[in-house]
Amino acid sequence: MRSWPDSDPVADLELALEHAGRCLPVRDAAILFESALNKELLTWHVAQRIVSGLPSSRRRQLARVSPLAESGTETAVRWWLESLHVPVTPQVVVPGVGRVDLKLGQNWIIECDSVQFHDNPRQYHLDRARDLQLQARRYTVTRLTWEQVFLDWERTSELLLTILRRREHRRPLAS
Repeated sequence: MRSWPDSDPVADLELALEHAGRCLPVRDAAILFESALNKELLTWHVAQRIVSGLPSSRRRQLARVSPLAESGTETAVRWWLESLHVPVTPQVVVPGVGRVDLKLGQNWIIECDSVQFHDNPRQYHLDRARDLQLQARRYTVTRLTWEQVFLDWERTSELLLTILRRREHRRPLAS
């Protein structure tokens, strides 16, 4: 406790993120940073200040955090894809469909679904209607659950790699 920088035993968000940036695996720290940014609990300026105070190897990696990720699952998948140098864009708006979580290359959409937002019958039907619209436009749609990403990642990542190796995400969409 002598080295703790505050009289309160519960760390404020900035201190917690600084420690996360130093101590957690980078992906897990990124999940925390991106969640705080997306929920507007942290400004971009403050996030940059925290990251700039980290050791250089951590600073380089965490410099790519984004406020766009709407879930930890989305952050985890995007960071994995970026580590493979796969072109991935978060929160892309597809005209007539709306925003999608991740777009890979030209035509692969990955939606990261959680029970919190996708478990009611209405949302289930809306998701399937969106998928059908995307598929009609020649997009490939993959839906990943929290469990697939955090509990069964070894198998999930193997399957995603199999799809990536076919390089179908690089083909242009047909008009």
